[in-house]
Amino acid sequence: MMEKRKKIKRCTSDRVLTTVFYAVAGVFAIACLYPLLLAIGTSFTDEASITVNGYNVIPREFSLEAYQMIFGSLGKNLFNAYCVTIGVTVCGTILSILVSSSFAYVLTVREFKPRGALNMFLYIPMIFSAGLLPWYIMCTKYYHLTNNFLALVLPCCINAFNVFLLRNFFKSIPEELAEAAKIDGANYLRIFSVIYFPLAKVGLVTVGLFYALSYWNDYYLSLMFISKQNMYPLQYYLYNMLSNVQFMANQANASLGYNINIPLETTKMATICVTIGPIILLYPFAQKYITKGVIVGAVKG
Repeated sequence: MMEKRKKIKRCTSDRVLTTVFYAVAGVFAIACLYPLLLAIGTSFTDEASITVNGYNVIPREFSLEAYQMIFGSLGKNLFNAYCVTIGVTVCGTILSILVSSSFAYVLTVREFKPRGALNMFLYIPMIFSAGLLPWYIMCTKYYHLTNNFLALVLPCCINAFNVFLLRNFFKSIPEELAEAAKIDGANYLRIFSVIYFPLAKVGLVTVGLFYALSYWNDYYLSLMFISKQNMYPLQYYLYNMLSNVQFMANQANASLGYNINIPLETTKMATICVTIGPIILLYPFAQKYITKGVIVGAVKG
């Protein structure tokens, strides 16, 4: 009887604790989701209604004026900016995964004697930086990364943290597999491509998502190296468009002497929705790999 009572108490306490955990997770999810819903609701709201009533998740006065401005005359090159960003994200992510995984694999090969020096070569830039001016001179004068596609890809094609993360993934793979392949006559390139690369799928997807987010959200490289409008990526293009809207509003108000209703705030929110849409659609497919990938990469030495 005592054992049954203990089991009942434990089951009750487990249920209560589980309910509390779900409640906390639900509140946290709502807190994370609310800003996105607020941005979507505001983007479909009339600008005058925002001035009077403030921001609302549900639009009080529905309006598509912000999206008409983004996809209209001001956004005539928006499709081209989307194509540039998608191309940079896809090509940059593939290149970054190949470079980072190759570098990480080399750091796990015991027979490769300079791996200690390469570890330091990769670790030092995580702490110290040469500065903006030497980096800019190197990229423009010596690498000629100006107004070309590579200027949006190469400067960010490797990240030291992601390399160390992949190195820890490769270390989690049993060395006996590589030794058996060596006995069968496989070289290091074949071992990497046939054994290590497929078995590190979780880590590669995790790191790939990190790189994809970095390339998709980047506007700094275009600010530094791109002056041709037809090569603007999405983030920088929308940033310029918002600056133009702000400039138009200031000029109109100064010349007329009173405020005119230009959808500035709603355009900002609509810009957020246009920018994050593809990434939101991509994230659920890679979500199952992220938690497992970060944990496995963190616990291995």
